[in-house]
Amino acid sequence: MLLNENGPRRVEAAVCEYSPDRDPDPLKVVLWRPNDVSIQRISSTPHHSNEESRAFNFFRTKVATNLGGFFDSSFWTLDVLRVAQHEDPVRHAIVALASLSETLLDTAPGSSKPPPKPFAIQQHSKAISNLRKKIDENDGSSVEVILITCALFICYEMFQSHNEEALSHMSSGIYVYFNWHSNRRERSPQNTPSSIEVQLQRLFGRMMLQTILFVQSKPQEWKFVIPSFTPELPSIPFVFGSLEEARDSLDGCMCSLYHGMLASQFQGLDNSFQEISEDSISQHDPLEEWAFAYKRFMEEQMGTLSPRERKAATFLEIQQITGSIIAATMPVSDETVFDSFDQSFSQIVTLATQLLCSNDEHYTDPEPSLFPAFEMGIIPNLYFLASRCRDPSLRRQALHLLRLGPRQEGIWHRDVLGSIAERIINMEEIGCQNVQSSADIPGRARLSMLNTTIDSTHHTATMHCCRQQSEEGIGYVIYELVEY
Repeated sequence: MLLNENGPRRVEAAVCEYSPDRDPDPLKVVLWRPNDVSIQRISSTPHHSNEESRAFNFFRTKVATNLGGFFDSSFWTLDVLRVAQHEDPVRHAIVALASLSETLLDTAPGSSKPPPKPFAIQQHSKAISNLRKKIDENDGSSVEVILITCALFICYEMFQSHNEEALSHMSSGIYVYFNWHSNRRERSPQNTPSSIEVQLQRLFGRMMLQTILFVQSKPQEWKFVIPSFTPELPSIPFVFGSLEEARDSLDGCMCSLYHGMLASQFQGLDNSFQEISEDSISQHDPLEEWAFAYKRFMEEQMGTLSPRERKAATFLEIQQITGSIIAATMPVSDETVFDSFDQSFSQIVTLATQLLCSNDEHYTDPEPSLFPAFEMGIIPNLYFLASRCRDPSLRRQALHLLRLGPRQEGIWHRDVLGSIAERIINMEEIGCQNVQSSADIPGRARLSMLNTTIDSTHHTATMHCCRQQSEEGIGYVIYELVEY
């Protein structure tokens, strides 16, 4: 993991929450009956007050369009809005998020975010109460409604930089989704999933990646970290047919690998799992197989991609390289293992420069987005490079690019991660003379990140890290306060 720390805590709005005090039916909170969410045509506005209609339209035109990040946002701009037409919990959650977003427009960059206005709080409360009412009435509410509402609640907390609350929703939503998905697969293995089910599978798979990799989480509290929830490795074609197919395949590979490693470690099977992993990777590395299929796709389709699609294509390449490094080093505690990946780190810097500093005369970058994307993007990749690569030039280039990138992607914040990475660089190099390469930073000077506590109110982050004192791996813990 990149870093891990403070995890989910129970909050009033966590409608997807589970109880750790008993062994509940995973879908009891859902009261699920096997009916698909009905996809209806979007009406111009919901049939409610003018203020609600205006906020709904603001979400549709200003907020939803950017939630997909580098990729298509049609799940938010079409599917979610269609469901909202006839599902009150979803509609009120959308209106609450839109009202909050309008408030954030008046906030100067870098300043503290204002609290939601009463109207946003009212709509957020309505979303919670309506969802609970439908569950209590047992009127056939579907899991899809629960999960879509949960995703909107994540956005609501994420936009306010409430990391713990957002992570609480993420952890609970992932748990509900994978229980539901597992049960449906067991009961009806031949059933073709609906379009909404496919979208939710992709969304919550990527959400799992965010949760596992984020700097502030507690994996020991995640109920979804069990071997039976590990997603199957996707079947990789000889050549991908589209960027979306390549993206889904890459996400599936990383979810399966990362979750499998984490789950086996928590089950006390880390040693046997590592042996299996190393053996299988030497014979069949899914991320390497993905890279070959992707290379063939790019050779065939590069000339047909739009400028926006080329950016998405570059990002996928960055994500694959980073993912391969993480998968190879996840079971290893020796920080010097990263030195063998300097060439890969250099590739990431080159690609990230292309992505963030485009000189394409036919493509003019649009105005910076008013609101963050829901998805992870370039921020965690550049942070990972700056903190784990010890080549002084490469890590500083990564830090520079990180500060040029988007302010926020998902629950990842540029200023937070940039300040942490800069402090790591300074702490590792301060006692070293004339650092020219990774080899000039000895193992005893390197920091292994344990977790981080982010305080968005005071703009501080507390790093919990350790230094290895001996070849036997004995180290000591360091607590470092970082302002951002």
